[in-house]
Amino acid sequence: MSDLPPPKRDSSSILSSQELTLRLARSRNIDGMLTKNSDSTFEQRATFRLAAEQATRQRNLETIMVMAARHGGETVAGGEPDPDWLTRFLQLAEEIGSVPMQQLWGRILAIELISPGSFSVRSLITLREMTQRDAQLFQRLCALACSYTGSDERRLLTGLYKGATLLSRAKASHLGLGKYRLPYNALLQLFELGLLYKGELESGELPAEGLELVFSNQRWRLRSRQSHNKLLYYRLTPVGNELAHLLEEPPQEEYLQDLLVLLHQGVHIEMAMTAAPAQPEAQDEKGG
Repeated sequence: MSDLPPPKRDSSSILSSQELTLRLARSRNIDGMLTKNSDSTFEQRATFRLAAEQATRQRNLETIMVMAARHGGETVAGGEPDPDWLTRFLQLAEEIGSVPMQQLWGRILAIELISPGSFSVRSLITLREMTQRDAQLFQRLCALACSYTGSDERRLLTGLYKGATLLSRAKASHLGLGKYRLPYNALLQLFELGLLYKGELESGELPAEGLELVFSNQRWRLRSRQSHNKLLYYRLTPVGNELAHLLEEPPQEEYLQDLLVLLHQGVHIEMAMTAAPAQPEAQDEKGG
């Protein structure tokens, strides 16, 4: 999936606050008193506004259905979603007017039809609270995240803790995530959205037989060069793990190279390439 585009801005003219207020009021059909519209009553204008809002909600839902159909394609459906889940999905999705965000909602429905139970209502509510900018931040996180073999829990590795030896003191080395467009204030935002657990965590000691990390197109087997070495990381929440399925991203190469250099201070790494995840919707939604 390509990066979510930045929100569009109309820079064709510079508006005063009063002019912008009038534009916004007209767009939401609440400009009657501003324009001194004496040809209609409050009741008539309210009826017109509510009808326009209903039409917008209908258009949003139909657009999302088109995107879901494109994303799912000819993949065999796993069954109908839970009726209560579908009702909640439609209630939340009808307010989504941004095309990039509609694409995410279309993917959710398509994945749910293929594999019912993939997304909880809590994940839907979280996504509804996310802005396009929030989704961009989360997308950057997903491009850096990995998991352990056999686990669906994603982690954002941030450093290495080397235990003390007879010749050296204990030492923790960290990557600066701001270099990868994920500064700490972005992490705070992801904490508040409930996508990432607060606070950096420390793994147990790396096992003698090694530990395998899975990125979207690579596998790394880590073998510690000494005892007491541990990984430092942030962990995605259950909601974050569910929504991460919408943003399957190839890992950021600069981050991987920097992480390799850091881990090599105390860990031997064997690497293997894997197939990139299929993205059947890409040609239909490119540039969206």
